[in-house]
Amino acid sequence: MMSVSPELTAALDAEQMRFAWLIQLPADIYLTDYATDLVWNGNIYVSQGDILSLPSVVRERGIKLQSYSIKLSNVDLSDGDQTPLDKLSSGNFTGAPCGATVLLLNADDSIIDGISLYKGTFHTWTENETNTSSTMNITLTSPWSKPNLTAGRVTSNNNQEDLYDGDKFFQYAHRERTDIGWGGKR
Repeated sequence: MMSVSPELTAALDAEQMRFAWLIQLPADIYLTDYATDLVWNGNIYVSQGDILSLPSVVRERGIKLQSYSIKLSNVDLSDGDQTPLDKLSSGNFTGAPCGATVLLLNADDSIIDGISLYKGTFHTWTENETNTSSTMNITLTSPWSKPNLTAGRVTSNNNQEDLYDGDKFFQYAHRERTDIGWGGKR
């Protein structure tokens, strides 16, 4: 069961309430589908029509490994800012944290509260160019799925050293053994 603040309960009972989707992606990409920019948790979520479609996010208690796709506009704006594609192509962000939050607002656009509906990791992006449009599809995966691990393991020596330089804790966690055939080694 999800518990909510008294302010949120009152807002849900009110006759008018607005909501906005907030999307957090790697490379400091913060987007909203709301009509104006919004500030939430110290980040400015930019409203410039970038979000074209969002997934159906369902809150469940069980651990799910499904992925979610977000479709963004990749139209180059004339204000000199980089597009999301420019930012995401500047490095490898696979495994970086991402999220989707629903922000609830009063009729006067004051923020009531935010509900985190999805926390996952960045997986891939693809660019789709046509004569009339430029879009990109971003895939987010469950934080429980790790793309570069040995089967059946929850971490690897490389992952551990990426997080903690010089930590060799998982150095001998996985060893290849020589197969022994009938009558001796192969």
